[in-house]
Formats: sequence, structure tokens, C-alpha cells
Amino acid sequence: MVAGFLVYNYVDGVEQDALGDAKLVSVYTVEAQIDRGASGEAAAEAIKQTNIPQQFKPANAITSLDDIAGKVAISDLAPGQVVVADLFVDRSDPAARKSNSDYLRKIRNEDMTAITISVDQVSGVAGLIEPGDYVNIMLRRILQGSTVDGADVPQSDTPILFDESARYLYQKAEVLAVDTTFVPQAGQTATGAATDDTAPAQRGLITLIVPAKAAQYIASVEGSRIYLTLVARDYKPVPQTPIDPSDPIPAEDGSQLTPYGADGPDNAS
Repeated sequence: MVAGFLVYNYVDGVEQDALGDAKLVSVYTVEAQIDRGASGEAAAEAIKQTNIPQQFKPANAITSLDDIAGKVAISDLAPGQVVVADLFVDRSDPAARKSNSDYLRKIRNEDMTAITISVDQVSGVAGLIEPGDYVNIMLRRILQGSTVDGADVPQSDTPILFDESARYLYQKAEVLAVDTTFVPQAGQTATGAATDDTAPAQRGLITLIVPAKAAQYIASVEGSRIYLTLVARDYKPVPQTPIDPSDPIPAEDGSQLTPYGADGPDNAS
């Protein structure tokens, strides 16, 4: 303990010698990363008050956290940075506006693109999808023996129970936006373009964040063939196989019977 005390006092003495007679003044510094667009109230949790030599204090350094209340950060702020008034502006200031591309992020260190699909209430999970959710994307295809626009699709020798067969295109795609409402960023609530409050929300416009190749696949599919399912954040994608319309349907198969297996949801593991 004595040795530790002596070391502390030695270090403290060196710092005092280095500062000399420099006057210390109070400033606010960033303690943890603050993202662009963060509100002043949210940013305040990552800001602390400290003392620095007067000659290093910026002229426009904030003197109170009230100086950034009701404002937003115009850039990412790094730990150790002195908070100055110019780093926060009113929400109405053009500098506060995020570019839509700012909402994109890298996933597994790969650049992402945004692509929008249009779905109806049935194929879009009844409008329950929200920004930040994950969805599986299925494609419906016409089977032989069906009628399309009044014309019969050539019959197969095998009886078919279904008019359409769905197959998975992708699993667990991230939803970036619904209509013009984007997934909230750090320190934000859900944001979007200003709209007429009396206008109905276009819940069928779903924007996904995907790699460029995936966007190419999605854009190659007729929109009316897309069917979305909502999945949990901890959903684990596993390979799926096409259904055989000539096989017994699940409720006729003793190993299935229910969507959760033969024993039902109460006994599902």
C-alpha cells in the first residue's frame, strides 16, 4: 500500500509539474461513442464534465448540457472529444437531416443496398411488419392443373391439391423501412418523411437491406409472387426443401399432424 501511495503521488507530481501554473477550466467531453443524429438528451448520457488547461478549451465549448437539449448531433462524436456548440443543431436545421443512405450499414463487413417491394395485407403479414424486423421471402409459382387468367395450365398425370407452390427465396432479410419510416438509429425514435396525418399509411411498401446480388434476385421476381413471413430476431435460418404437391398433406402424415410436430405446440421443444 505504501508503495502504491508513493507511485500515485509521484505521478501526480509529474502531472502538476507538466501543467505548471496552467489554470484548469471545466469542459464537457465525450465519454462513449455518440452517433450522428443522436438527440442531445440521449447524448448527454455519454458526456461527462472534466477539467482541462484553459489554453486548450475551445471558444465555443458548451457550458451546460442544456446547451444541446432539443438538438441533434450532426456527426459521429468520438470518446475524448470536447463538446462544442457547433456539434449539435436544431432538428429543423438542414445539417441535421440524415441522408437516406446513412441508414444503410455493413453486414458481415459487406456493403448493403436497399430495395423496396410492394405487398398486400395478406402477403405482407397484415401490415404487422415494422422497421428493424426480419422476414422470410417466399415465392409463389403456378402449378400444372391451375387456371391463370381464365386459361388452364397443362394438366399433370399426378393429382394436385394445391393451385400454387411456395418456395423460399431468402430467409431472415432485415427490414430497413416500412413506407418512409426507417429503423431507429442509436438515440432516436422511428423517423420518416413528413406526411399528412389524414393519409393512410402505405404499410405494403417494404424496403429491405440486402447485398447487391440479393437485390438482383429480388428484382427479378414478379412482385405479385412474393409472400413474406415475419420471423423472430433470434430465428436461425436452415435449408428448406420444396413441397411435393402429390405427397400427403401434413395433417394426413402421422409424423407431422401439426405445424410443430406430431405432439403439437404444448410438447414442442
